[in-house]
Amino acid sequence: MKPIASWLAVAFVFHANLVMIAQESIASSVTCAVGEPDGREFLLDRAEGRWRLSMRSTATGNQWIRLMLPNAAPEIADGAARLAYRNANGGRQVDLTVSAGRSSLDIWVDYGLEVNVEPDLDPRVDHMNTEGPLPNVTCKVLGSTPD
Repeated sequence: MKPIASWLAVAFVFHANLVMIAQESIASSVTCAVGEPDGREFLLDRAEGRWRLSMRSTATGNQWIRLMLPNAAPEIADGAARLAYRNANGGRQVDLTVSAGRSSLDIWVDYGLEVNVEPDLDPRVDHMNTEGPLPNVTCKVLGSTPD
């Protein structure tokens, strides 16, 4: 390969890697607020390259309860989002839909099943359960992941 061609190849690979890193750093996230006295708030975002679901409320002392979603692949674009997630043993299930004027969120987590897979799992994950689709939830797609 001629020297100029090899430099062009290196520059192309470098550019492709920068684009991939930039896309990762501006990954969208979704926030959902539940209209209830407990003030539950949910967040779907990326951490260390993996998707996770978090929840906080007045009952949790406003501390986030985190639940990793291995191999999750949400579809997020143009202010809309969709995630239908089930893990292999059925202990983590998340159904999220966000579109113009309509949001739906349904979460089921079983700590007893999941602690066998993830020994460091926070036992409070059971507080994330919504007991079916939430009737009064407002969700927004954010352009970049909050820290």
